Amino acid sequence: MKKLVLVVAACLLASTAFAQQLKTAQGITIETYTPAPEPQPKKEKKILPIEKGFEQSVELGTTPDFGYGYFFLSAEYIAGYRFNDILFVGGGTGIDWEVNSGSLAIPLYATTRAYILPKSRWQPFFGLSLGTVFRVSELEGWYHNHKDVGLHLNPSIGVNYRINQKYSCYCAVGYMYRDMEHKYDKDYSAHCLSIKLGFTF
Repeated sequence: MKKLVLVVAACLLASTAFAQQLKTAQGITIETYTPAPEPQPKKEKKILPIEKGFEQSVELGTTPDFGYGYFFLSAEYIAGYRFNDILFVGGGTGIDWEVNSGSLAIPLYATTRAYILPKSRWQPFFGLSLGTVFRVSELEGWYHNHKDVGLHLNPSIGVNYRINQKYSCYCAVGYMYRDMEHKYDKDYSAHCLSIKLGFTF
């Protein structure tokens, strides 16, 4: 009989302890630590490849002449066809103002560009313009009452920055050669440095 009482008492104590442990366990909140995600570097927005088709540019430039000390300012318009990411072929014209004498000239030329790194926003390029230039205003002194005409040659290197698929801006530096002919000096030629800033659309 005593053994039975002891067994029953032991069972009651064990069940009470188990219930207490269960109640305690139910009151515990388990929190898990989740590390904060590392900041990801911003990805540069990809620009779609340039579509072939009509393309045009406007540019402003300066052209100092090393031989005779002339200094030209120019504003020009260029239009042509973009064959792919690399090649552009077109033509250009505009107005050149010679600051020292105040004379004006109109260049008319064919032009081409070959782009390097065509998939990048920054695109170095080689350019070449070949054509003629017409003097359209009278000059003082021995140029008076005569209009000049001559060769226009302008190889250049530059870099183009693509703003988006349609628009870009560029800077180019080159050598400008103009073999002018006039009434009194058939051998006149200008050797110039050309610096141009442009916008393509």
